[in-house]
Amino acid sequence: MLTIRAVPPRDENSLVAAYHGGLRAHWAAPERALSLGLARMGRGGWSPAERMLLPDAVRRSGLSMRDRKGLHRLLNPAAFPFIANSLKNKQLFATVAAQADLPIAPCCDPGVQDLAEWLGRETDIIAKPSFRSKGQGVERYQREGATWRGAAGPISDGALRARLAELWREGGVIQRRLPTHAALEALSPGALPTLRVVTCLDESGAPEACDLALRLSASGARPVDNFNAGNLVLGIDTQGTCMAAWRGGAIRPAAHERHPATGERIVGTSVPDLPEAIALALRAHKAFAGFTVIGWDVGLTRDGPMLIEGNWNPGTDILQLVNGQGVSDTRLGALYRHHLERLPAERWRGAQVVEWDRRGR
Repeated sequence: MLTIRAVPPRDENSLVAAYHGGLRAHWAAPERALSLGLARMGRGGWSPAERMLLPDAVRRSGLSMRDRKGLHRLLNPAAFPFIANSLKNKQLFATVAAQADLPIAPCCDPGVQDLAEWLGRETDIIAKPSFRSKGQGVERYQREGATWRGAAGPISDGALRARLAELWREGGVIQRRLPTHAALEALSPGALPTLRVVTCLDESGAPEACDLALRLSASGARPVDNFNAGNLVLGIDTQGTCMAAWRGGAIRPAAHERHPATGERIVGTSVPDLPEAIALALRAHKAFAGFTVIGWDVGLTRDGPMLIEGNWNPGTDILQLVNGQGVSDTRLGALYRHHLERLPAERWRGAQVVEWDRRGR
């Protein structure tokens, strides 16, 4: 994958102007010309899907996915290479979280544990490949007597062990599936619901929780709650209750006051353990060095909030959708501008027009 910085001659809002302006000021003439050419070819700015997702008023003060990635690459120098990125490398993430005593799902490390013995104590597990995003490749396996069942049907214990061992050798993780909080079971029937908490270092360098969104399963076949997989995302009001939910997967998403599969009312439902989940995200940010902004996924489980993962390039599209405003007009946008204004010149000059998303060193 590539990071492409396509900079047009004019900017729509102050956040994009701060990002593009810094690039223009520090790039040499050939780089500026190449970036402008890419912008005129349509390689930057809003994608067709985003234009369908977000109203014009939101996009005028918003941040597109293409600009977001280049901006986050500047603000999060620990993102590359992925092998050393403690948010992208799932095994490294689990190690850092455990060292910081952060609550995560019980997992198996076949390098130091007997996989067969660990599986013998489990009945419901999740397998996640590393270096993936948007829930890609995540699989669930449930015990059925002496065998297991996955999305493709029954699988023997031996075949499952072989598959999981290969996943682990390639950097993936093997975890116990966490049970959903009782208050949300009818609102997220297919997967554990996660609270997205976006934390950003404030003017003093301390983590601040800037934005929230709750993701719910729409009861699809995949054991994930990602919006792009056809699931639900919603904003949370000042009382800590759910607002209308938007469902992904459609050309134009529609707002739902009730769950489309269960019929349970979404609007007005209190989000359980909300202060504790936010506090967990703030504590987690302190344990992961080299990142100015992080999008945390906190699982809302029967046993309290659990840290699922952190994202170095957190999506702003769902935040802009559920809040009905562009990031430039929010506290997160203000902190983005604060950090961009203080970036050292060498960081700006090192930002290439086209960069590979390196996995290895």
